[in-house]
Amino acid sequence: MTEVTIVIPARDEELHIARCVESARELGRTVVVDAGSQDGTRELALGHGAEVVLHSWDGYAAQKNWSLENIVATDWVLFLDADESLTASGRDEIRAAISSPDVSGYYLPRTYVFLGRRLRHAWWYPDYQLRLFRRERGRYEERRVHEHAIVDGIVGTLREPIVHENLKGLTAFVDRHNRYSDLEAAELRQPSAARRVGSFTGNWADRRRALKDRVWFRVPGRPAVRFLWLYLVRGGFLDGRRGLLFCQLIAMYDFLIDAKVTERRLLEEIRRDG
Repeated sequence: MTEVTIVIPARDEELHIARCVESARELGRTVVVDAGSQDGTRELALGHGAEVVLHSWDGYAAQKNWSLENIVATDWVLFLDADESLTASGRDEIRAAISSPDVSGYYLPRTYVFLGRRLRHAWWYPDYQLRLFRRERGRYEERRVHEHAIVDGIVGTLREPIVHENLKGLTAFVDRHNRYSDLEAAELRQPSAARRVGSFTGNWADRRRALKDRVWFRVPGRPAVRFLWLYLVRGGFLDGRRGLLFCQLIAMYDFLIDAKVTERRLLEEIRRDG
């Protein structure tokens, strides 16, 4: 039987870690890479059958690449966030998929549960994530946030989704996106040296990156455009009050990115002008 290692980077995830580990451990060795949790994350992970490895936080991509180099010994690896989980049918699909000798990796769709219910319109489902790949064929691009795996070889697509549900509430949601906007603004003003360059003629991930970098971040009034796209075009209004709130929060995230890029640009001008 082809083996897979499941890697779960985590820090202070006691609300989520048991659910995540329980959903994944039937697939194979499950390792929580803990970046210094101060809550019960490590104890809960161990109690539910995972291994725990301590490694100080290096950044989103660096943490995963360190795991590839130091933890994973199987041919295949699956990365999950602590607030994600697999379904039984998803596990079955993964078992079947990794038996293929010709494929180097797989995109998995991801569905989003917000305030207790799945968003069927306001989210950009299927939101494909390249999380499952052969260890020797994949590596994460060195990017501060929203990093993606780069896989050498044929990449397929699975049908069963990863389920994303964060239980920490809106305060944590806002705090997280405030941190992300810091990192996104820094990436836009000073891109990481090893950052993948998108291409409109490349694969799905390359086209998405090119569209994001060369078009989306140059659109005037991006927060309003984002809200209107998610709420009206995508039909977020059909998700009721949750849909409205989610669309507003995502528009706020885009506003924070734009504001922080402007802040950096103005400070750069001050330093340049003396």
